[in-house]
Amino acid sequence: MSQNSLAIFDSLTADWFRHTLGKPTAVQDAAWPAIFSGVHTLVSAPTGTGKTLSAFLVFIDRFLAEARSGTLKEELKLIYISPLKSLAGDIRENLRCPLNGIYEEERKQNPSAESTFSKLTIAIRTGDTPQKERRNMIKHPPHILITTPESLFLMLTSQSGKKILCTAQTVIIDELHALIDSKRGAHLMLSLARLDELCAKPLQRVGLSATMKPLHLAAEYLSSDPVTVIAPAMQKKVQLEVTSPWSDTRLLQKDSIWHELAGTVVDLCKGSRSVIAFVEGRAYAEKLAYHVNQLAGEGFARTHHGSLSKEQRFEVENELRNGNLRLLCATSSMELGIDVGDIDQVFQIGCPRSISSTMQRLGRAGHNPDRVSVMYIFPRTATESLYCGLTAQVVRNGELEDSRPPRLCLDVLAQHLVSMAAGEGYDLDDVMAILPRAYPFKSVTREDVKDVLCMLAGDFEHERNIPVRPRLLYDRIHEHVEGDSYSRMLAISVGGTIPDKGLYAVKTENGVKLGEVDEEFVFEARIGDKFLLGAFAWQINSIQKDTVVVAQSSMYGARPPFYKAEIIGRRLQTGIAFGKILGRLSNALEKDTLLQELHQLGLDDTCAQIAFDLIKRQY
Repeated sequence: MSQNSLAIFDSLTADWFRHTLGKPTAVQDAAWPAIFSGVHTLVSAPTGTGKTLSAFLVFIDRFLAEARSGTLKEELKLIYISPLKSLAGDIRENLRCPLNGIYEEERKQNPSAESTFSKLTIAIRTGDTPQKERRNMIKHPPHILITTPESLFLMLTSQSGKKILCTAQTVIIDELHALIDSKRGAHLMLSLARLDELCAKPLQRVGLSATMKPLHLAAEYLSSDPVTVIAPAMQKKVQLEVTSPWSDTRLLQKDSIWHELAGTVVDLCKGSRSVIAFVEGRAYAEKLAYHVNQLAGEGFARTHHGSLSKEQRFEVENELRNGNLRLLCATSSMELGIDVGDIDQVFQIGCPRSISSTMQRLGRAGHNPDRVSVMYIFPRTATESLYCGLTAQVVRNGELEDSRPPRLCLDVLAQHLVSMAAGEGYDLDDVMAILPRAYPFKSVTREDVKDVLCMLAGDFEHERNIPVRPRLLYDRIHEHVEGDSYSRMLAISVGGTIPDKGLYAVKTENGVKLGEVDEEFVFEARIGDKFLLGAFAWQINSIQKDTVVVAQSSMYGARPPFYKAEIIGRRLQTGIAFGKILGRLSNALEKDTLLQELHQLGLDDTCAQIAFDLIKRQY
């Protein structure tokens, strides 16, 4: 079957793949024919199975063939959407590998052949893209555009953006599992429905996702049209161990927990090339890196989280990828598909927030399908010892939470109604034609849309009778909507579902941005205070309107900053799975076999004893 799947490609592409990668994976084998045929395709598989290349190679091969024949027009053909800006640069670099490789194959077979590599253009459009590159995109649209959900929405709002997008033929949505359960995903699905309307045809959609369920729901979410699901049965070997460096957590002081934990982490890192330690919060990442570096020396550990500047994150990612960094202390920012090379093992500090995130983090170690993924889980309290064991068992059983996409997201609908009005007028019928193509809005009624339009037009003013400027102009008789410059300003400035967290930029005296800290932390800070950011200590020199100016300092007296974030609760499905295991443990307690049952959850002797004592104290 591998040979058959490669047969759809040009001989240059097929030869490059055989010489470089050998045989296609099961995912690529199944995905290529489906994507080649033009049908909507959902590819769901664990990390390291070649999902990205399974999506891109068909189109790279097609575009290069057009370039050789002279039929490749200067217009956008493929849009790749990633939930993370940091993935954009990764994807562009990863695309250079097959492009360079195919070009080398072409030179081997025909040294005098004109290079087609330079004819295929790739561009990135995110919030970090300089204005010069954005203007160049308007004059010379790329063939492949790498962007984010928010940037796609902004492009749909502007006339210049729509001019670029209107020739697109295919959309690749990466990390679909990270979007499907959120309003951010709902926002993207409505943008894609509008994109279909702009292009006057349904674009081919290719969804890439880690293992998720139910797949039929994910397929329906991806497109209202039939979707081919590619999800080969794959059994990944995993090793999950719950271990504790202390025998009784009640005897530990607050800071000594991290000191003891750091010692265990350093010992486990010694035999490894690269390790990622996941923590449940940015402050904890800084704290762990601080204590590890106190023991192993500065530079042994670095941090990676959303409050570091993109330059700082790129630097850390490159160090890890090149094998120059032993330990990376990270939050969920490293869960998704950022390429950081081979990771020998991962650590989880504290109880993970969900089963799906645990599986994502576990998949970071032993990235290839034939390697064992190793994770050590370190509980910090007696209760965590028990629940870490429950989590490990549910992960081994593969009991992934079901996806639950939000429905009737009228706040998201309001943003799109304003965005549509910012460009040109539309009728209510136009909106009702678009909504059924976006899964989260299928059940939105005509009356719902009218109510939202009335609100945006200035109805339902504040009870104190404070005047509200209309966001758009709604003709209720003819059911027609128009916008103005205010509508466009609103759509651009407040679009998206990522909340404004009130963060202060952290910069050096010469203006280099290091990251961000919470405004409440800044409010409590004083000139001369030291804090940790990026595993380094910084002293506050001045506090300005929205910026904290710092200088690098010694570690002595530095403390991690605190951040406010939403608390993620446990899913009902996971709670039921935990309840079943707890019921089994209750029966084991009565039969005097509790310690054995705890060992079967993957707890080492110390953790098992801690959990045993905790349960005994409850009776």
